[in-house]
Amino acid sequence: EYAALIPAAGVGARAQLKLAKQFNIVGKKTIIEFAIDPFLKDENCKAIYVVVNEDTEAWEQLAISQHNKIKTCIGASTRMLSVLNGLQAIKEDEDKSILVAVHDAARPCLELKDLLSLMEKAQDEIKEDGQGCYLSYQPTESVNLIKNEKVQKSLDRKNVWLSATPQVFCLEDLLSALTQAHNEERVFTDEVSAMLHYFKKEISIYPCNRTNIKVTKKEDLETIEQYLKLSGRI
Repeated sequence: EYAALIPAAGVGARAQLKLAKQFNIVGKKTIIEFAIDPFLKDENCKAIYVVVNEDTEAWEQLAISQHNKIKTCIGASTRMLSVLNGLQAIKEDEDKSILVAVHDAARPCLELKDLLSLMEKAQDEIKEDGQGCYLSYQPTESVNLIKNEKVQKSLDRKNVWLSATPQVFCLEDLLSALTQAHNEERVFTDEVSAMLHYFKKEISIYPCNRTNIKVTKKEDLETIEQYLKLSGRI
């Protein structure tokens, strides 16, 4: 069994939408509902902790917020601190050794088969402190390292993997890493980078479908709608 943690406290300023991007409707459901769906369907997911901002009205209006598998937490000013708040809530309910799968609220195209495969891999591979695994996919375009708008180096894209979510770690380890980061006033944009910094242990990738994108800009809404239609979810 494991716990899912969905950070959903962001306002999504880059997307330039009236609502926070996770509460925009695609088809007949919000983005966050699509993001949570696979965890509701996975019998091994013990509980889903959704971290929202203090203005919880948009979340509380959704029927899914009352699901008996879902627990609501209040977030903070950054994604990292919101995740930290969620981890502290999990700690109050669960054993410190439980696995936690952190998944972006604005990533609605996660496929159940990818989640199940990732969690199976996590159960098999996370045996030592600091180990973890996460979903990732490779770019199809060429990748260059840029400095001052000039190309410094072309990277071999065979060695480049784009980080997606869920990202899975032991509760105790992830809580330790993010607490240290907070105390040292460091900011990490995802769990993998924080864990790599503090533990320097093996973190494995599990290749996922490239449709598992995060909604960042307004035009991404059309893209995810097409992906969700193709997968039969709308």
